[in-house]
Amino acid sequence: MIDRIRAYLEHAFADAPKTRRVEDLREELFSNLVEKYNDRLRQGMSEEDAYNAVIRSIGDIDELIDSVRGPSPLEPPPMRESSIRALRTAIAVALYIMSPFMVILLRGPWGIGAMFLFIAAATGLLIYNSMTKPHYARADDTIVEEFKEWHVKNDRQRDALNAFKGAYWSIVVGIYLFVSFLFGIWSFSWILFIMAAAVENIIKGVVALRR
Repeated sequence: MIDRIRAYLEHAFADAPKTRRVEDLREELFSNLVEKYNDRLRQGMSEEDAYNAVIRSIGDIDELIDSVRGPSPLEPPPMRESSIRALRTAIAVALYIMSPFMVILLRGPWGIGAMFLFIAAATGLLIYNSMTKPHYARADDTIVEEFKEWHVKNDRQRDALNAFKGAYWSIVVGIYLFVSFLFGIWSFSWILFIMAAAVENIIKGVVALRR
C-alpha cells in the first residue's frame, strides 16, 4: 500500500512544475500520508480502508500545488490595506538606516538614546505589520487546508524574525560607530561584526531547535 500511495502522488504531481519547492511538497505529503496510513492500521482498519481514508484526507491536490507557486495561500488584501502595510515597512526600513547615524550626529547619551528610539519605532512598525496580518481559518480538515494554515503561520514567524534582525544589526552598527569614535579604535573595532554574526547564528540555531 505504501507503493500505491507513492504511485498516487506521482500521478497527481505529473503535470506540476519540476521545481525544488514542488518536490519538497510531494515528499512532505508522502511522509504525512504514510504516517496517517500507519495510524489507521493501528486503529484496526484494513489496508484498503486505511489507504482510501488517507487519500480522501488530501483534499484538492491541485490547489495545494498552486499554493507553492504563489507567495501566499491567502487572498490578496485590499489595495488600501496593502499600501498602508507597504508604507509602514518603508518607514521602518528608513528608521533602521537612519538610527546608527544618530550616534554620529548627536554625540554622547543623546545620540545613543535617539538611536534606540529610532530602532524601537522601526521594530514596533514591523511587529504591528506582522500582528495585523489576517489569520487563516481552515475550511475543513484536509491536508490542503492544514498546509495553508502552516504557510501563513510560517510567514508570520519570518516577519517577526526580520524585525528582530533589523533591530539587531542597527544596534550593532550603532555600537560600532559609538565605540570607534569614542576610543578611536577603527583598526580593529570591525571585529564586532564577526562577533555579532556568530551571535546571530547561535540565536537562529536556538530558534530552529525550538521549532
